[in-house]
Amino acid sequence: MKAHLCMLSMLLFTSAAEAQFASQEVHSFQSADTAATDFLAGKKGAPITLAGHLRAARASGKHPTVVLLHGSEGIGGYNGSVGEWSRVLNEAGYAVFIVDSWSGRGLKNITTEAARVSPMSRIYDLVGALDVLAKNSLVDASRIAVMGFSHGGPPALYSSLERFGRLFSSDVRFAAHISVYGPCNITFQHDEAVTKPVLMLHGAADDWVPAAACREYASRLTKAGKNVRYIEYPDAQHGFDAPAWAQELKIPQGLSPRRCRLAESEGGIVLNVETNQRFSPSDPCLERGGTFHYDEAAMKKAHDDVLAFLKSVFGQ
Repeated sequence: MKAHLCMLSMLLFTSAAEAQFASQEVHSFQSADTAATDFLAGKKGAPITLAGHLRAARASGKHPTVVLLHGSEGIGGYNGSVGEWSRVLNEAGYAVFIVDSWSGRGLKNITTEAARVSPMSRIYDLVGALDVLAKNSLVDASRIAVMGFSHGGPPALYSSLERFGRLFSSDVRFAAHISVYGPCNITFQHDEAVTKPVLMLHGAADDWVPAAACREYASRLTKAGKNVRYIEYPDAQHGFDAPAWAQELKIPQGLSPRRCRLAESEGGIVLNVETNQRFSPSDPCLERGGTFHYDEAAMKKAHDDVLAFLKSVFGQ
């Protein structure tokens, strides 16, 4: 475990001299490696130990805190968007807890094989992270939000549902949920039972995770009277918030769900709506190839939108 935590610290790629935070700590916590169908059926997989890096804007005192869930490229990935958001949030006075979902699972980057880990099963990562944060003297347990990117978007978004909130072991719950270009192409049972404020950000030109499904889900939630805000950035592509992708990047072998429309049926079985057949990692709706591209205007607007949202939730 000690070696694992040291590796995590190295992956977080900022020295104390460059950092925008005053205090940092590395914490391990328990999660579970759970198959997608098992998760939706209410089963829990084999226990695993993960770790996260807590960065606080001040060396003492309780902070409103944002848990950050990386995408399929992992915490040490080449896009750097999680590190950039950490900087922005720390500068605004928030603590961040950067969860490493891959090292404890023996993974580094699953961009070309995203089905290896169910995004929804990462809600168990959030259960463990929230438990350790609620006990930390630097964290205001009543003001913890979660923010997920791409593969990290669904656990950040759907942990807002009353159904999955029951997985959390304590009375502490996330105060807000933010998804950044995360897929919304599965209709879950009871998925309008959102209990906390939700913010969804998407690029209009995203060809990896198209915006339409999230736009439609946000519309359903709004009609149901839920506190949800959906923001779409014109011409922005996947990874619009990652300065490392200043030059457009094509990933021919990346696995995209852009043509998949899915729905959960009884027993946690996920069906392809078009074929009415059980969805699998080899489903023909999955396609290869996608584009990643930084958009400075969209990134700056997203920073402003997230900070305004957090201020409205946290009062700070």
